[in-house]
Amino acid sequence: MTRRDFLSLAAKAIAGTSLGFALGPFLAAAHCTITRTSVTLRGLPEEFDGFRIALLTDLHHSEWIPRSYLRRVVDRTNLLNADLIALTGDLIHCGRAWIPGCVSELSRLRARRGVVSVLGNHDHADYAAEPLRRALRSAGIYDLTNDGIPLRRRGAEFRIGGVGDLWRDRQRPRKALSGAMSAESALLLSHNPDYAETLRDERVGLMLSGHTHGGQVILPGIGAPHLPSRYGQKYREGLCQGPIVRVYVSRGAGSSFPPVRIACPPEIAEITLRSPLKSIT
Repeated sequence: MTRRDFLSLAAKAIAGTSLGFALGPFLAAAHCTITRTSVTLRGLPEEFDGFRIALLTDLHHSEWIPRSYLRRVVDRTNLLNADLIALTGDLIHCGRAWIPGCVSELSRLRARRGVVSVLGNHDHADYAAEPLRRALRSAGIYDLTNDGIPLRRRGAEFRIGGVGDLWRDRQRPRKALSGAMSAESALLLSHNPDYAETLRDERVGLMLSGHTHGGQVILPGIGAPHLPSRYGQKYREGLCQGPIVRVYVSRGAGSSFPPVRIACPPEIAEITLRSPLKSIT
């Protein structure tokens, strides 16, 4: 190898490495992982032990989160073969124009007990909330905004409800939780995990949320430099404890702008509910 060949090869290697470092955060944002968590609820009937929920949130369909990516996320979610799929908002980033493509992909979601949803703050931009709700309902996705439904299995019942976005909507948990009787006998969807700070209803055993994206960028020794939360790093990601209610905060499957993730890959969360009664029997 001549000196010229060596310098040419070295230059290409340096350029390739630099490009890799430059594109790495963008590539990471396009690789969605599966995160699995089990949560024991005191009021969960033993008939629901092992009930699996796929939590999908913060897709942010937009110029930088195309339909092709949503399609891959939906395909990966369907492979989980979950009992229920829960969507907790920010399905589109900003504007009604993104509704048809997003809902077209979400309409392919399949779970044994169906798909339920609430909206996030971005879903309200450009007066998109009501058209998005109508489109989701037309696609067979149940809107749980300030509402709830009973899930039944072998004669037992478990309540799942939802509330409107903390920043852009109203929260009416009484209707959402109607029918839940004992402590930790209900599940609640809320886009923003900060809502747990004011929720004092012990019937909620677990709240499912998104919104924070896990920070998108995590720095060693610092954590997330920016989180859209009033409570610092408390509700960044994973299973968190509010004053009364536990919250699972998903990092989300998409990204807000810029579409960069560092040490914080997007996720589809699979949450398995466990009953303490099952272990007793």
